[in-house]
Amino acid sequence: MENFIGSIVFILPGFLMYFWIQSFGVNPVVKHSPGEFTAIAALLWLPTSFVTLLLYNGVVYALRFFLNVDVVWSLDALKLKSNDIRFLVLFLLLSVAVSFVMSWIWAVKIYPTHLKIINKVRAKRGAADFSKNASVWDEIFTSSDTQVVEIGKINKEGDAIVGCIRKASRTFEPERYLSLDDIDYFTKLVKYRRITVSQILYDTKAGTYIKIFDPDDIIKAQMLNPSLEEGE
Repeated sequence: MENFIGSIVFILPGFLMYFWIQSFGVNPVVKHSPGEFTAIAALLWLPTSFVTLLLYNGVVYALRFFLNVDVVWSLDALKLKSNDIRFLVLFLLLSVAVSFVMSWIWAVKIYPTHLKIINKVRAKRGAADFSKNASVWDEIFTSSDTQVVEIGKINKEGDAIVGCIRKASRTFEPERYLSLDDIDYFTKLVKYRRITVSQILYDTKAGTYIKIFDPDDIIKAQMLNPSLEEGE
């Protein structure tokens, strides 16, 4: 039971912040091992718990004439307070809210500046800039833009599939999947109109390629073929 309570108080706030940051699209370059994940959660625990306790102590101080509750400014006091189930529930609720706000600030405000500083240092060393996403897959397929693609085998013609991406795998899913819509329609559209290919992704391990068609050309082709429907 003590280990469970210790996990809630001393690990969970850091884990929550790590979870929110990943959910907002800031993913690590590689999948962390359990030891690395625990170390990161422990590092994130300090700022999250500090702000959480600031809010808790602020509420306690504001209601000091109505509540007979002590403030918490030390690890010993925090450990002693963790025996109170009411404190645990309040601490957990505050941790969820605080970790969400702090993660949002990091993902939207701090991370872009952090990336710019890193890229300036890399530029001085003659190294290429990092992109805003951790992987090529994320950089191309996890944006909110509508994308029409062609998927096929390298050095094999006639087996390609053309369609509009509906869903794409996340960063650390074991397999890479793309869900395509309107395959017949876009296959004919690409066949009848010369659509510019804006990017090509080659998977040398799987022996496949993915062509990404220019979205502006796709829109123009659809306007020129308003009667083209799936199944024609």
